[in-house]
Amino acid sequence: MKLAAFTAWLPVIGFVIGSWAANSAMEAVPPEARDQLPPIVHLFADESRALSSLFGLETWFFVSLVTVGAGAGAIAHDRTHRAFQFYFAKPVTPETYLAGRVSAIATWVFAIAFVPAFLYCVALAAFGPREEALDTVALLLPALVFSLLLAIVMSIASVAVSSLSASRALTISTWLTVFVVPHVIAGVVDVVSRASGREEGFPWLYLGSFTAMLGTVRDALFKIDDPSALEWFHAAGALAVMVVGLGALALHRLRAQEVIT
Repeated sequence: MKLAAFTAWLPVIGFVIGSWAANSAMEAVPPEARDQLPPIVHLFADESRALSSLFGLETWFFVSLVTVGAGAGAIAHDRTHRAFQFYFAKPVTPETYLAGRVSAIATWVFAIAFVPAFLYCVALAAFGPREEALDTVALLLPALVFSLLLAIVMSIASVAVSSLSASRALTISTWLTVFVVPHVIAGVVDVVSRASGREEGFPWLYLGSFTAMLGTVRDALFKIDDPSALEWFHAAGALAVMVVGLGALALHRLRAQEVIT
């Protein structure tokens, strides 16, 4: 948690410098020669793509730390120490307990996701070209929407996984597996499919990866074209089913706990 909180803002420095450098490189060459610039220059020159990439980096390297450190072991920790007998003996219901756990993680995830995006947009709007300042500030709206979505999905999913066992080590390992493995498998299948001649690849296995689904919705919010057959509404539907299902699972397991009345 502390590591994520103290380091999550550092990538902003690199992204701001990258955007300034990319825009300078674009202005230094004739328009007809800009297509020959490296792809990374085009990425940083497009503020929407750069901000979307910043969110992706924050999700994998910093939001993951929060969910592992505070979310994936939360309920397991309380089960190990028999804390439910204390919690539920008071006027606290499983619903309010779950809401408290989820909201605490969601607050951290939202801050770690949105604050760097806010700093990036403010820096570019303040020191970039005046005529582009309004467009840059306008990116804060999709950034806010995505940060809220990211906070909801990550907090509910990680806390729900923590209800699967009384072993904190086991629930954290399960969370890391769910976080990484489906995405890797889907990526390998997609790459192999493209290599075998399918231009659009086979993206449907990404429906099993909530990180990939978040990326699809994120690109749609920032209006980034994606040639994949997987659309934002497919991803949104998969995320909705996952969030509702995991939330119901966590609540069911909490209601099954033995308590002192």
